[in-house]
Amino acid sequence: MIETGLDTASLQNVQTGDSRGRIAGGTGRYVLYNGGTPGVQKIVDFPRGATAGKIALSRHRTTAALWTPGGAKGSITGHDLKTGETTTTVTTGSRCVPTDIQAVNSRLYWSCGASGPAGVYDRAAQRNISVPARPSPARLGDGFLVRENRTTHQLLLTDVHTGTAQTRVVAVLPTTDQNTGTSNGRWAVDRFGGQIAYLDYYKKVWIVPSGVPTSPLAQMDAQVYSPSVITRSAPWSPVWQLNKPSTWTLTIATPSGTVRRTLTGASTGAAVRPAWDGTTDSGAAAATGRYTWKLTARPRDGQGRTLTLTGTMTLG
Repeated sequence: MIETGLDTASLQNVQTGDSRGRIAGGTGRYVLYNGGTPGVQKIVDFPRGATAGKIALSRHRTTAALWTPGGAKGSITGHDLKTGETTTTVTTGSRCVPTDIQAVNSRLYWSCGASGPAGVYDRAAQRNISVPARPSPARLGDGFLVRENRTTHQLLLTDVHTGTAQTRVVAVLPTTDQNTGTSNGRWAVDRFGGQIAYLDYYKKVWIVPSGVPTSPLAQMDAQVYSPSVITRSAPWSPVWQLNKPSTWTLTIATPSGTVRRTLTGASTGAAVRPAWDGTTDSGAAAATGRYTWKLTARPRDGQGRTLTLTGTMTLG
C-alpha cells in the first residue's frame, strides 16, 4: 500500500498488490513504485486531496516512468498516464538502446551505459546534444547534467542550455565514504530550481548554484473542476502544477468580466493551490452560475516571463 497526502489529516492510499517495494520517485500527482517482486513497476496517480489514488500504469520495470526505449535503437517513446496511450517518439541518432532515461521540462537525458554514448535531447529545439559518457550515475537538471567522477572525486556539471555541451567542475567530493549505488548518498540535484547539493567530509551540506538559466514558467498539469456546493469548510480547491515556484493571483469573474473575487499567494513548491469559499471580495455569497477564472503566475526566481492561464467553472 502507498499512502500520501498534503498533511496528516488528508491522507489517501492505494493498494499496490505488492509488498516490500520502494518509492523510486514522484512528480506532481504521480508516484513511481518499484515492487518488491522482481520486475514489478507501477505508477500511482493521486489526484485532488479528496480523491483516492489509483494505479495509472502497471508494467514490467523499465528505465523511466513516462519515457521508455522505443521500438527501434536510438528511439525514446513518451506515454500519457491519463490515457495510457503513446504520445510521441523522438530519435536520438544513437545505435543503442538507452539504459537510463530522465526528463526535465523539454529535455530528455539518455545513456547507453558507462561504455556507450549519452546525450540530452531538447524536444523544444528538436536536437540532440552529445554529452560525455557517464563514469558514474548522472542526474539531469533544468538545462544541465551533473555527474560524479569516482576516480577524481570531482562533481562535474555539463551545461546544455545553449545547444552545446560545456563541462566544468562544481565541487570536489571527499575521497572517503564512497557511494556505490546512486548519487543520493553524496549529492543531489534540484531538477527545477537549478541548484546542486553535496556532502563534504564533515557531513556538512553545501548548496552550489548551477549558473544555468532556468526554463520559463510552464504548466505541467491541472485539476480544475466545477463544484456543486462551496462553503468555508469545503472550498473550491483547484490545483495547477507548475514547473517551479511562483507568486500568483487568481481572479474569479462573471462572464461579462466583473471580478467577484481575487486571491493571491506564493508557492514554496511548484503547485498552486488556492481555495475559494464561494464569497465575493465584499464577503457576500456569490451567486450560482458560470464563472471565468484567470491565473497569473510570476516565477519566484525572477527568470522568465509571467504565465497566464484562463478557464471556466460552474458553481452549483
